[in-house]
Amino acid sequence: MAMLGGVVMMPLAALAQPQLARIGILRDGRAVPAADLPIVHELARLGYVDGRNTSYAFRASEDSPSRLPQLARELTAEKPDVLVAEGSPAAVALFNATHEIPIVVTVVADPIALGLTTSMAHPTHNVTGFTQSSLSLTAKRLQLLHDILPSLRKAAYFWVPESPLAQARMDRVEQAAKVLGISMVSIGVTSGAEIDGAFVDAEQEQVKAVLIESDPVMQRVSSSIADRCLFYSLPCMHVYPSEVRNGALMSYGPATIENNSGAAGYVDRLLKGAKIAELPFVEPTDIKLVVNLRTARSLGIKFPPAMLIRADEVIE
Repeated sequence: MAMLGGVVMMPLAALAQPQLARIGILRDGRAVPAADLPIVHELARLGYVDGRNTSYAFRASEDSPSRLPQLARELTAEKPDVLVAEGSPAAVALFNATHEIPIVVTVVADPIALGLTTSMAHPTHNVTGFTQSSLSLTAKRLQLLHDILPSLRKAAYFWVPESPLAQARMDRVEQAAKVLGISMVSIGVTSGAEIDGAFVDAEQEQVKAVLIESDPVMQRVSSSIADRCLFYSLPCMHVYPSEVRNGALMSYGPATIENNSGAAGYVDRLLKGAKIAELPFVEPTDIKLVVNLRTARSLGIKFPPAMLIRADEVIE
């Protein structure tokens, strides 16, 4: 090979060869083609094209969260440059599998409570991303449910026992219920197949309303929950606006479930040399109250005028 001034002259083709970005994605949900994932679409907008300058390794729990630890170990064994987690369970599984590879979470409930960091502003481990602040909003959801049912004294709380935040969420619900004078009936749900049984239990307990926890399992079966609530004439508080647009009575929570655009930007910065500590956890600033008057009429519910004025979206 020719030498000039002590410098090795490399072939132009080698100099032009782009570095391959290796990205691993773990999803707490059903498997879909990687090309259909919103995070992959957002990364493509930033120039990361699968098969050209980017390779993806993708795993999904197939609605079985207990599989996440093994899937996380499989992903980390492939040694990607950056890992992406969709949801709190996926984030915890990846964090338990590696403390070296940077992890970006598209949505996480409470990273401090989960042990993923001790600081929101300056992440202290190898995880950062976008939160939904579900713990801080739980009490407010129950309060709003009580506002439309001032005589409410007994309600069901649908939660996911396998969630890493299950106990913390339960504590918040019990604290809020005690203040409001409401007796809560805790009903664990791990999959859509258990929804019918959950409502049978709720009916046997003679509850008068339902509070839904913020969790991927619940979000996936929200339409079924809304249908059962109509059948059993039970007012229900959900988390996301999309659930109310699909027939649920009301919701209070972040306007979007995941922040794929923001997560893609973080992945891009990490691949270009940024450090996790430089990328703060971002909390949602757009918290919306959404109500569905059509569903309310079916349930015989009248929203207080002040709530309708306050609502960010009223579905007729």
